[in-house]
Amino acid sequence: MISLHSLLHIPSDTRVIFDTNILVYWVTDHPRFGKHCTEIVDRVEKGEIQGVIPAIILNELLHRIMIAETIETGYARNFQDAVKILKDDPSIIKEMTIAGTVYDTLPTIGFEMIEDERGISSLTYYFSKELCLMAKDAAIVAYAHKYDISNIVTNDRDFQRVQWLTCWSP
Repeated sequence: MISLHSLLHIPSDTRVIFDTNILVYWVTDHPRFGKHCTEIVDRVEKGEIQGVIPAIILNELLHRIMIAETIETGYARNFQDAVKILKDDPSIIKEMTIAGTVYDTLPTIGFEMIEDERGISSLTYYFSKELCLMAKDAAIVAYAHKYDISNIVTNDRDFQRVQWLTCWSP
């Protein structure tokens, strides 16, 4: 069943994958979605729900935070500038603190981190073709399938094509 529900109504004890966008909204205190995303992360910290972050999401999260910090610290004006500046002067990365803080904090809050898995690539390819998903989204679905997780917190409507996945949205 395709469904989209408010993330504020996730039942207690639900095991749910957190998509990158939700975590970025939380870290950056997004003007529209930050409050709700902070509330759902707080529920993980309180042990009310089980938050899961596969490696592909963690990698994208850290990448996006590094870009945001590059802009926030004044090294760049936008995403494209930030990428160019970091490639031209990678020593800037040593000065960054936000991505490292987030990386260290997520497990202490109670998030389950799932490392890369053997066989995920073939499942990713299968779900990409079967469900017409881009590779990153298909990889998230592959992790959900492999770990028997039927819930995702996301603001990406593409996951609605996965009939066995319940989507919770801000």
